[in-house]
This record gives sequence, structure tokens and C-alpha cells, in this order.
Amino acid sequence: MASVKIENLTYIYNQKTRYEKKALDNVNFEIKAGESIGIMGRAGSGKSTLITLLKGLRKPTSRGYIYW
Repeated sequence: MASVKIENLTYIYNQKTRYEKKALDNVNFEIKAGESIGIMGRAGSGKSTLITLLKGLRKPTSRGYIYW
């Protein structure tokens, strides 16, 4: 299993509209091979957005990288 590194990850819904909503802002972390993590937070905090970015279903909007 490979490690995953997230650098400066930002995701904005409805970018450049009046409904713009920043879901993730400058997120940074690393999960090393063999580690297990949990993702917790209140509703609307960006958990599902982070997972869809990790799965490749979305791309970061303004900046950020996901290294596998």
C-alpha cells in the first residue's frame, strides 16, 4: 500500500457565482503506508468533498495536490 500526501488542497463549490462555497481551504496532511485514519466533523465541514477528491471524482479548484 502506498502513502498519500495532500498539499494545499482547496475545493470551492459553484466557483465564480454568487453561490460560491469554500468546502476545503489549504488542507495539508499525509497518510503513511499501513496507517489507518478516521475523518470526523460536523455536517458541512468537507468530509465527503475530501473523500471524492481522494477517489478522483473531483479535482481541486484553485490549487492543491494529491500524491499517491
